[in-house]
Amino acid sequence: MKLRHLSIAFMSTALALSACTEEGADDLTDLGVDADAETDGDGDSGDGDSGDGDGDSGDGDADSGDGDSGDGDSGDGDSGDGDGDSGDGDSGDGDTGGGAACMGAEAPAGSPQIGQPISHWAGFNDLGEQWDYCELEGTPFLLIISGAWCGPCNDLAAGMAGQASSFDVESIRAGLEAGTLEFVEVLLDNFIDFGETSVQDLQAWEMMYPNEHVYLIGDATPGQNGDEPLWIYLSPIHMGGVPSGVLVDADFNIEATGISESLAAATANYGG
Repeated sequence: MKLRHLSIAFMSTALALSACTEEGADDLTDLGVDADAETDGDGDSGDGDSGDGDGDSGDGDADSGDGDSGDGDSGDGDSGDGDGDSGDGDSGDGDTGGGAACMGAEAPAGSPQIGQPISHWAGFNDLGEQWDYCELEGTPFLLIISGAWCGPCNDLAAGMAGQASSFDVESIRAGLEAGTLEFVEVLLDNFIDFGETSVQDLQAWEMMYPNEHVYLIGDATPGQNGDEPLWIYLSPIHMGGVPSGVLVDADFNIEATGISESLAAATANYGG
């Protein structure tokens, strides 16, 4: 079932309850929108793949030939590459703007494991400006991947905006206000399908779910084949579903993985 091509009307009527199911899935399994009921990386299935396996949980690794074409491996996008490419945030000397701690390999290189440095990635904000999460050095942050079409992703965003939600994120919101935690939400897809996100999509999302403490970032990767670097890199965690993500500590090491685990750890360790 190619549920990623359902109309936006259907998405709005099933906003908080509908599962986000990966294109090509055999069935629509409700993995739940309650963060307490979700397991590591099992978010609501579906994001970024067109049924060809490029973005699904079994084929979203960082091997060359699986969406990274070798560009993100440790020999090409790692610390000190200094290539200055747009999207990797380099300043020309390998310093990504966040100091030595944020000089990891460029996603989708490596494997997202607890205790290991998170791969480097950059996107754009609602003004169309390049934004790099290296600027968050010194403060732990939640890195969440979402799709604008996804009901549970909207549910989580509503909670972060202080609206009715099945996610209990009040302590996380308090942590953002206290400055003990940051929150980065990356929209991989637009409102209609699995296509690239635009500045207008980000602006619409922020109007729906305003929170001045949330960094809303877009991914402009073209196509609908699950080629987004973060989608590939985080595939062992999201297992084909969104929302998903990781908790990153102040030194850019992964502290927790999976949506429920990351939200729980952020609440316990950095919540207000």
